Amino acid sequence: MAGHVVFVCVANRVRSPFAEFLFTDAIAKSGENITVSSAGYVPQVLKDKLTGYNISIPEPFFNRPMSELTRAALLEKDVTVPNGWRSKELSPEILREADLIFTAISMQKEALSSRYTEFRNKIFNISDLSEKNDYPFLEDFSIIPLDENFWHYCEEDPEYVSKTLKTWEEILISAFPKIIKELSLGSEEKDKALT
Repeated sequence: MAGHVVFVCVANRVRSPFAEFLFTDAIAKSGENITVSSAGYVPQVLKDKLTGYNISIPEPFFNRPMSELTRAALLEKDVTVPNGWRSKELSPEILREADLIFTAISMQKEALSSRYTEFRNKIFNISDLSEKNDYPFLEDFSIIPLDENFWHYCEEDPEYVSKTLKTWEEILISAFPKIIKELSLGSEEKDKALT
């Protein structure tokens, strides 16, 4: 089985790169021929919410290094990240080349599925394939400071990032077998189309 999986969060500095490297490590140990990458995507509904709170999106928002807290969390699991790794924005090319796309938050799945209808069948919210349903991060605005500290808190606050990554890891572990199953089903469909 072969395939390419893309994990998507907002800034591509905490959750999606953590998933990219953790999942890549798990795949290497499983012997499957699957590649993994990650990207960031800010849906308009989130932009509008932030604008309502007078929170601007930092410039530049992409092409930044991974959060040091995320890098440290991966290193604790003996997973290293290349020094030159930089965040990137989700693009139509990335969507086209992916076999499966997993968003961190539901508003991303909804926005991407509406905007890119041709890719709708391969876009999932990670909770669609996980047994864990208590993932409030960046959906529940009551736990995040809605002021100029917003982005720093989401990406650099040790307590928040640690809690985010712990829950995110549990979700990924729960979803891992289902992701593999989805990829194998996709491979079967491709094989049928070629015969």
